[in-house]
Amino acid sequence: MAVTLIIRMKITVLRRSLARTGVHWMYSGTVIGLLVAVGTIGIATLDAQHPRTVGDLLCAVFALWTIGWILAPAYGGQPLLRAEHFAVLPLPRRRLAHGLLASAFAGAAPLVTLVAFAALVMFASSAGVTAVLVAVFGALLQLTLVVLLGSLAGRLFGALSRSRLGTVVSAVLHSVLLVAASSGWIVFIALDSVLLSGFSAGFSGVVRTAPTGWAVVAVEASSRSDWPMTALPLAGLVALILVLWLLWNQSLGPVRWTQTIRATQGSAAAIRTPSSWAVSGRTGAVFLKELRTWQRDSRRLQSLVISPTFALLTCLVPLAFGSTSFLPFIGVLTALMAAVTSVSLYAHDGTALWLALVLPDSERADVRGRQLAWLVLFAPMSLVLSAVGIAFSGSIELWPVALATTCAVLGGGAGLLPLIGLTQLTPVADPREAKRSGADQPGLAGQAFVMLLLTLCLITPATTAAVAGHLLDSLTLRWGSIAIGAGTGALCYVQLGRNAQRSLTRRGPELLQLMRTRKEDVRSKAGTASLIKAMPRSRQRLLWTCFSIGCIALFPQSLAPLLMKMSGDVAKVWFLALYMPTQWQWPVIALMFAIGAFFLALAVRICVTGLRQLRHEARSKASAE
Repeated sequence: MAVTLIIRMKITVLRRSLARTGVHWMYSGTVIGLLVAVGTIGIATLDAQHPRTVGDLLCAVFALWTIGWILAPAYGGQPLLRAEHFAVLPLPRRRLAHGLLASAFAGAAPLVTLVAFAALVMFASSAGVTAVLVAVFGALLQLTLVVLLGSLAGRLFGALSRSRLGTVVSAVLHSVLLVAASSGWIVFIALDSVLLSGFSAGFSGVVRTAPTGWAVVAVEASSRSDWPMTALPLAGLVALILVLWLLWNQSLGPVRWTQTIRATQGSAAAIRTPSSWAVSGRTGAVFLKELRTWQRDSRRLQSLVISPTFALLTCLVPLAFGSTSFLPFIGVLTALMAAVTSVSLYAHDGTALWLALVLPDSERADVRGRQLAWLVLFAPMSLVLSAVGIAFSGSIELWPVALATTCAVLGGGAGLLPLIGLTQLTPVADPREAKRSGADQPGLAGQAFVMLLLTLCLITPATTAAVAGHLLDSLTLRWGSIAIGAGTGALCYVQLGRNAQRSLTRRGPELLQLMRTRKEDVRSKAGTASLIKAMPRSRQRLLWTCFSIGCIALFPQSLAPLLMKMSGDVAKVWFLALYMPTQWQWPVIALMFAIGAFFLALAVRICVTGLRQLRHEARSKASAE
């Protein structure tokens, strides 16, 4: 009875949360998951020269699905139903464990995973009825295994999220997921060679020894009528599930993982901030406050970790093809990710904005202090990573463009951060109410998109000068691009900071009211509606389509082959221009750049038009009142 009630409660909470946050996110995620699951089934139908290759490939893919279940709580936050919700009810721990585990099977994710694990049945279909029955039993065991692992991981990550260590771990996992999502095309490139030559003996042994490969081993053994080797892996899965069940049952006891870790004044974790050399006056006070906030607030600490981790992993991926062309741009990508992930600078402070508003003439100090703190944290990191990447790459031709774009992104990001954070403010959970996960920031995609787009526009002058210097073989243009990048960054820092100061002075009380209430009607009245949310659905789809096409044409199909051509270190991979005859490569790169710039400009035009409409509606409502 209790199990049924808990499952019904999970479905009710899920339905109401979807009605509040938007059901289209669940539908789109389910469709994408089903497409990946169908691709997993397709792997089981591949033809390979080596007899063990398809089995090894399935073992590896099943391991990736399992890793996805383990890492999902780090991104999506804790599950909807937790043991703490039932603390005052007289439920035995074993019955509660049964109910919570059964409720974990209710949802789209287990269904999609079951479809993916049906690849095991497809793999066994050519070996007879017995192998199919073994595959069905193995698929159900694997589904139970991943759900148990995901539940335990959710319990663990929920506890770690209250400590700095947990925040760092969560940020690293987010970076790995982002890199996997942006560089997943490498799997398809390597697939052809794997089907021809097969995996190495060491890799094959590892993926088959892991529990995620035991079901595949059992199916292959049943096709050979090797019944001891059929039963042994399945018995191992059953035993592992029982062990995980006992751990899950024990984890629902007295809560010992949820003690918040705080740094005390006398502890080794106490924050040490500069004092003697810091900027004096009000700006210095905001600067020191921001430095402490960056190290204490879990959401800002995630940004501090995600930026260099994502940049390092992304620029190291091309080494799989023997290309070092992207190493000089580790610092650029670090600064760019730092700007994108820090765009909600004011939103994350929540109602603490009143501290700046109650002091007369404190707006300038608040904006400049935040800018200085962001630069002090990310500028040395980006420049050092750029220097290290340049040193290891050995591509002297890329030094000017790497340094120029790093300076431009740092200055432009520091200028855009307060401006976008105020003009496109989207309220999120107050710091005292935040869940410490990526799931409590659903409305910040619009801000991040605007930041990414505008930052890329700001590096255009320096990049153009560097590319022109390479094509014209002009050292003056190459090294002059560094001065252009530094000048662009300095100008953006000063001028955009002034614009942010004016915006805070003019609309500070309205923004405070918006963050305090987090209501749509107040947001519209203040004229600070989230730009993306306020657009019609058709306009949103057009915006994201233009943005996706523009990014694909501009980055992988234009800038990536351009950098390879400049460095002389060419790896064709999936870059269209590099497959063309030599005389057509530069024109194709230019064409892809023009296509990317056109679609991104169209996306900017859509955003500007929507912003004008919002301001017109806000003025109309204000005049009517």
